[in-house]
Amino acid sequence: MTGGRKRVLGVLKGVVFALCIALFVHALAKADLAAGLRRIAAIGPAVLVVLVPFPLALACDAMGWRRLLAALDHHVRVAPLLKVRVAIEAVTNTTPAGAVWAEALSPVLVARRTGAPVPDVVAASTAKRWLLVRMHAAYVTLAAAFGAAALSRASRSLVGTDLIVAIVLAGAFALVIGSLGAEALTARGQLAGRVSRFLGRTRLRRLEQWLEGRHHHFTHADAQIGRLADDVPATRAASAWILGLWFFEGLETFIILRLLGAPLGLAEVMSFDAALSVVRSAAIFAPAGIGVQDLGYLAVLEAYGIPEASGIGPAFVVIKRLKEALWIGLGFVLIARTGATRRFAHHQLAEDAAAAAAAQRGAAQPPSAAT
Repeated sequence: MTGGRKRVLGVLKGVVFALCIALFVHALAKADLAAGLRRIAAIGPAVLVVLVPFPLALACDAMGWRRLLAALDHHVRVAPLLKVRVAIEAVTNTTPAGAVWAEALSPVLVARRTGAPVPDVVAASTAKRWLLVRMHAAYVTLAAAFGAAALSRASRSLVGTDLIVAIVLAGAFALVIGSLGAEALTARGQLAGRVSRFLGRTRLRRLEQWLEGRHHHFTHADAQIGRLADDVPATRAASAWILGLWFFEGLETFIILRLLGAPLGLAEVMSFDAALSVVRSAAIFAPAGIGVQDLGYLAVLEAYGIPEASGIGPAFVVIKRLKEALWIGLGFVLIARTGATRRFAHHQLAEDAAAAAAAQRGAAQPPSAAT
């Protein structure tokens, strides 16, 4: 990418981020923030229960990751994986397109903490990614099915038809197709090896030499990804754990709303939380879906006919964002304590990160881009 294109992309990212912040400010400005703060104060110390679901969600994700690594003969403890999950969640939620940076950093951190080879961690991370998307689709479908009546009423209130229900189900279908396509491409396409060969044909002599000496890492990652795709017991077990991640995220929303006095059942809450999770996933340039997600929650609470939604809505947004800020802070503390920021400048760690990023870019590209 040329310098000019990089600058244009940087400006575009900045504009999108500024718009998301503006949406966030607008979402709170249009609501009764004072009433929301009074509701939060009325909860008292019980508000700390809001902190419980998120680490359980990350623990489910870490357990799924651990199962995939075990299928590659690396039996690691769950604690290091959980610490890495907290750390990369901080990166994901604080930078535009943070998931891209987190995916490149996580294999290196896991390899350093567990001793598992970077190519094997890349393979497990790649498999976990397509399972994460597939279980997201399962969560959205189940939540929409159990909360269909409430979702339909909200859709009619917002747009006058059941269009939102159709969009949610279409989103779930798209997630399934995307995950199956990603699995097929990464497990059968030998993409990591193709990308290394493609990059090796560039005119950058140092890059050619570096890739030539590490081509076997790419081909090994390809073989391990294929191995995981064929290991049905391992992927099923990992999928069950990852589905738990999505459930606990919905449960967190339910707990916050119940503490604030919203008379909604679990199925109702999960129906709109699942719908908004699709929106958040699509808003890749908005860190933690800021602005887009917040405006969505306020609109949905009004559409569900929540009494005093103008006060409950901003209270919900504030609690949700404060909770995220707390875990983001903890994540960066963990990164600092591991010395990852300092050691990242070290030559070997930089090489490992580059190899992991290149292999994962290969896993995400279509075959035409890698040949």
